[in-house]
Amino acid sequence: MKNTIIYIFVLFLALTACNNDDDTPTRDMLPVVMSVAPVQGSPNDVIVIYGKNFSTSRTGNKVTIGNMPATVLEASENRLEVVVPEGEGKQEVKVETGGAPVSGDFPFFSYAVPQDIYIVSTLAGNLEYGLIDGPPGTGRFRGPEGVTMAPDGSVVVTDRTNNAIRRLTPDGLVGTIAGNGTKGYQNGPANQALLNYPWKSCVDSEGNIYIAERDNHVIRKIDINGIVSTIAGNSSRGFKDGAALEAQFNQPLDIAVDNDRNLYIADNLNHRIRKLTPDGQVTTIAGSVSGFKDGNGSEALFANPSGVCTDAEGNVFVADRFNHRIRKINTEGQVSTVAGSGSTGATDGESPDAEFNNPYGVDINTDGDIVVADLSNHKIRLISEGKVTTVAGTSSGFLNGTGNAAQFYNPSDVTFAGDIIYVADLGNNMVRKIVKKQE
Repeated sequence: MKNTIIYIFVLFLALTACNNDDDTPTRDMLPVVMSVAPVQGSPNDVIVIYGKNFSTSRTGNKVTIGNMPATVLEASENRLEVVVPEGEGKQEVKVETGGAPVSGDFPFFSYAVPQDIYIVSTLAGNLEYGLIDGPPGTGRFRGPEGVTMAPDGSVVVTDRTNNAIRRLTPDGLVGTIAGNGTKGYQNGPANQALLNYPWKSCVDSEGNIYIAERDNHVIRKIDINGIVSTIAGNSSRGFKDGAALEAQFNQPLDIAVDNDRNLYIADNLNHRIRKLTPDGQVTTIAGSVSGFKDGNGSEALFANPSGVCTDAEGNVFVADRFNHRIRKINTEGQVSTVAGSGSTGATDGESPDAEFNNPYGVDINTDGDIVVADLSNHKIRLISEGKVTTVAGTSSGFLNGTGNAAQFYNPSDVTFAGDIIYVADLGNNMVRKIVKKQE
């Protein structure tokens, strides 16, 4: 009996010692928020909050985004599905379980800025190329490279591969101003003149048309009487400032005119922005060798600038193609970056963080909004109030409809006509039209 009592006592001590030495972790039952997905969206979207130790009862969890309650749809220990309430901006996501606040670093949810809806249609042209004038629905282009507005409300189309300058009315009637489809270099009456890869053009307030002619390396003019002449360049590629007809360009791609009739030229392979004054002098206002640098015009660098436009104050805006940026040259000759991080991509957002992929054509409206033909993204982008958005375009192809579904194929130029945007849809041999959907 005595031995039995001793044995029980020893066993009790052993069990007590085992309990004291047990280091098995106790499960943490405190609720914790870990993340939310997606982190951006709109009211009435469904998002998921991830964490642990949530109540498995929907009503046992209280979720707020900002100060607004969110409806809990589904609940489990490690995830909550909730409906996003009304709100704006960037808001903290908070959770209470069982009436007590949940611990953890509360994640944020950003409300997407409501986007305008745009409608894309075809104004003229066909997937089957040609050089055909005619009433709406019959005109044909071949590689329309540039579009610009004339004072009478018509669109002047630089029909690159047809070596022609065309006119397009707002209802789709197509006519030919100069060129007959044959490459060459000949001045004179418009119906006899020959062009060699006219790239883009601009029109002054009187209706004179100025052409950046890539492969003749010159600037041509079609006056209001229909006479074609060379106003700058000696037709030899190179770089030289000075008297207009002695100056040299190396693939001039685009041209813009200001209120004083100064012309600004995107000189592609010279990586420069040139200026042609009404008295016939060519100068360089910015750029030298290929590169990227902001600053004074003589020190700033571009990489194959392909598009230019001017605003009412005389500032020049540049589609800096291989830098994947939109640049600005102010009236003092200072160069700055308006939008683009320099990385290739299609990201919208704050202008310095946005991405382009070969921005090729550019225009600005009276409100200061800048529209960009984003060539290799097959999109039309808008820079407004410091933000970049996509107006229209998805992947390469051809499709009319809403902007978020429409397709372009290497859009190369854009022009504003009030609330309308016209697009040179190069790869589709068309001129497209974009209008904002009325609410």
